[in-house]
Amino acid sequence: MLYTVTRIDEDLDFGCEERQENEPVKAVVTIKGDDGEETVVKMADAVLYERKIDSGTVVFIDEEGLLQKL
Repeated sequence: MLYTVTRIDEDLDFGCEERQENEPVKAVVTIKGDDGEETVVKMADAVLYERKIDSGTVVFIDEEGLLQKL
């Protein structure tokens, strides 16, 4: 299924602890499917930049559960 990225926010939910130094900065990505359903995916922010994924980008979810640009 194809999705359109509708929103990207910094992941600020670290539970009871702060983000560990060696843990990558993550983003919360809201995507909307062809069927109109919204889904939220967490990904490393650096991977989003590397794959040039931004709001409005059409993506799919790969076998590892990560977003890939179409």
